[in-house]
Amino acid sequence: MWIFLPLTCLLFVTPTRGFFEGTCLRKEPSPGVLVLTPGRELIMTCKGHVTVDGLKVRNGSKPGGRDGSDVNGGNTENRSSGHAASPTAHVAPLTSVHRPSADREADQETEKEEWSDGSRGRRGENSSLQWKWTGRMVRKRDQDVKWSRGATLSLPSVTEADSGTFTCYHRDKEMFSLKVIVADPLEKPSLFCYKKSPSSKIRCESKPQGNVTIRPHCYLLLSKSPSPETFLRFQCSYSSHSSRCFCVLDHNEDEMRSVHFAYLCVTSIAGNTTSNLLDFTPMGILKPDAPKNVSVRKIEGEETWMKVTWNLPSSWKSHDNFYDMIYQIKYRPAVSSFHFDQIHNIDGERSFLIKDAIPGEEYLIQVRTKEEYDGLWSDWSSAVRSCSWTADKWTATTISIADIESSGLDISTVDGESMKSVCVWVCVGGRVSRAALQCAETPSTPLTFNRKPCHHND
Repeated sequence: MWIFLPLTCLLFVTPTRGFFEGTCLRKEPSPGVLVLTPGRELIMTCKGHVTVDGLKVRNGSKPGGRDGSDVNGGNTENRSSGHAASPTAHVAPLTSVHRPSADREADQETEKEEWSDGSRGRRGENSSLQWKWTGRMVRKRDQDVKWSRGATLSLPSVTEADSGTFTCYHRDKEMFSLKVIVADPLEKPSLFCYKKSPSSKIRCESKPQGNVTIRPHCYLLLSKSPSPETFLRFQCSYSSHSSRCFCVLDHNEDEMRSVHFAYLCVTSIAGNTTSNLLDFTPMGILKPDAPKNVSVRKIEGEETWMKVTWNLPSSWKSHDNFYDMIYQIKYRPAVSSFHFDQIHNIDGERSFLIKDAIPGEEYLIQVRTKEEYDGLWSDWSSAVRSCSWTADKWTATTISIADIESSGLDISTVDGESMKSVCVWVCVGGRVSRAALQCAETPSTPLTFNRKPCHHND
């Protein structure tokens, strides 16, 4: 039993390792282009010798470096498989040759004294050598640049800022040129697929977490069975604005509940990689858009009620109405941190009556939806702010008679006693109430008040 179990695991793992073999090839750079990952040591000589981390990736070439030789190299196994490709595959040579320090010093000595025209120069002629980076003169005092015997340029740890064309000149004649691209290896994609309605197309997307410096190519490989030879390749698009790959597959009514297998291939001159294998059914990945036109109406006379209504998602077409929708509503006070979200399930109806609102409190209200039996919940709709109906409140106002000096003030004398009468109009809801009369002091004898018309603005 203990012998059989490891053997079973081996038989299971071995086909998986080769499942993606040959399906996601790295895009080869153009001749004369070297692609590196950050942190590599790059050494170049004017004779065209190039080493990366001590490995020779390019022998000498004709001036201009346009002999078409492979300056990128690569691990042949990773070139064809593409599944979790090594991040160093695009810098390692096809035939790795370690350059002993003695050999490099011999090359440098030869570089210094012998040139392509066959002439041998004096040791003092190294001043005629010049390195340029994208047209700008490279100087010995430049940061992160080392010179060795004049003809050799060394960058101990390349960064993305070093990307550009390096050119060596001898007596103003171009001896060697190499375009260098420094980029992070491709991030392993995370693939997800969805449908917005039962009759809509299948959409698959992948968005990396980090920045993408080199525009990749994206392909989706799809099959109705897990057998590798049955996968079909579909061209996907890449959005530079959102840095994502997206693919669109046609809808097939007869395959709504059939299992699909898919994985994404992402490739560029920076490398190649694939997502994990994803299996799904079209109805299982159904994820509608959020309900639209969510609105709230107050119920007059009910201080704790609010009526919420909404419409179907815009992507849910009329011929999808055969499928029933269910909803959830979520609400809570807008400013209180002591209240939890209230969530209620709603079957079929596109309205809900909230009956437990706090009077006068503003609420945040959201709605989401899904197909009754299959698929995923939509995102929540944008929050709508509203509060319940509240009755109008009267506010008592104290008026100081001593401060009133305008019209509406009537001074009368009764039995030698003076009094002040004030006429105040109160307007509520566009209607004017009776005038209220108040005296500054209360006489000891009955008073007969003089009434004077008060004026108000409508």
